[in-house]
Amino acid sequence: MRTLTAAAGALFVLTACTDHQSRIAGPGTNNPNDPGATTSIVSETSTDLWASVVTGETGPGSSYALYMPRQWNGMAVFYAHGIRDVLDPVGLQDQDGYSAIRDQLGALGFAIAYSSFSENGFAVEDAARRTHQLRGLFASRFGQPSRSLLLGHSLGALAVMKLAEQFPGQYDGAVPVCGVVGGTQLQLDYVVNVRALFDHFYPGILPGSPSEPVPGYVMDLAKRNQIIAAVSTNPMGMLTIASTAQTPLEFTTGPQMVESLLNALFYHTRGADNVLTFVNGKFPVSNVGVTYSPRGNLIVPPLTLQSVSAILGGVNLQISRFEADRSAAEWAAKNFTPSGALKLPTITLHNRWDRLVPSFHEDTLAKRVSDAGATNLLVQRRNPAWGYGHCAIPAAAQVQAITDLASWVETGVKPNN
Repeated sequence: MRTLTAAAGALFVLTACTDHQSRIAGPGTNNPNDPGATTSIVSETSTDLWASVVTGETGPGSSYALYMPRQWNGMAVFYAHGIRDVLDPVGLQDQDGYSAIRDQLGALGFAIAYSSFSENGFAVEDAARRTHQLRGLFASRFGQPSRSLLLGHSLGALAVMKLAEQFPGQYDGAVPVCGVVGGTQLQLDYVVNVRALFDHFYPGILPGSPSEPVPGYVMDLAKRNQIIAAVSTNPMGMLTIASTAQTPLEFTTGPQMVESLLNALFYHTRGADNVLTFVNGKFPVSNVGVTYSPRGNLIVPPLTLQSVSAILGGVNLQISRFEADRSAAEWAAKNFTPSGALKLPTITLHNRWDRLVPSFHEDTLAKRVSDAGATNLLVQRRNPAWGYGHCAIPAAAQVQAITDLASWVETGVKPNN
């Protein structure tokens, strides 16, 4: 259990400062079983590390790159990138340390295939489809690999879990990193409930509502500073949010708590140009019947279990309630909720204190996998030394996960957590 001193509980919000801003959101709807995109090779070159680097296009807005090392071990890694805001360009950008991971894997003999998606945002279907298309592109240029491994960051981690579940005969294993591995619904429940409690304690600061954020709105630096000022003036509201089971902000310091709050609120506000494009303009989240309750393993000082219970008693009587749209909930379940019935060896990596995708996703996945009787196919790694951040996991640890996975599928010997 993490603990903070009473003095820290009283002071950390007042001294919090943060300069990070996540960019997220956007639509995308494609079936990964549909190979119907047209493809074309744009260029082919080589480097000291790569015998061949092939770049091309796979239909509307989507690009790909295939990397064949000079000393190929016969295995290929198919990579899915993390979420990007719809305001950012679609393309093969270096994100989440991808280039360093790619080159380290290439030096070990792994071929790499990487695709952009047709659109940015919470485009799980499109992410899965474009990543799945890489198999055919790779085989047509280099032949079938001896092993096909999946690697994905954040939203891409959810996409590769979808592929592993839907096409287990075409892949040999998966490494989801900092992923939404508990499913889309779980992540949306978290950010919408953070927004609902924030609006209860700090009304009028953000436009829109928990269930209906304002389309086109971007939380700028002035708004972030306004939020920081509000929680500094009235820290008990944020301390209560952090001490509530439905809104478990991840942090080890006061500034990190503020940053996690800002990340959840930013994710929520950008959802108007992202998730709401799929779901009739309303989040697939309901707090009708939700009893906000204390977070069992962490109550932030100077709050106590008794004081949090009393505060939340009032919240449950007074907070605004909202229903979920049925078709929106159906979309969330389809896009995507891992069943836990693993069919391939899977190694997950997650920051213990992830500011954007909290590590409770890993707990949920572990329970589903256990319930499905598939724990023999799951390894979960949450090294506390990786610290705070989203996908802030050393490249070496991610490369080690791929090499451990390759060994696992070759020898049948399960590696350590």
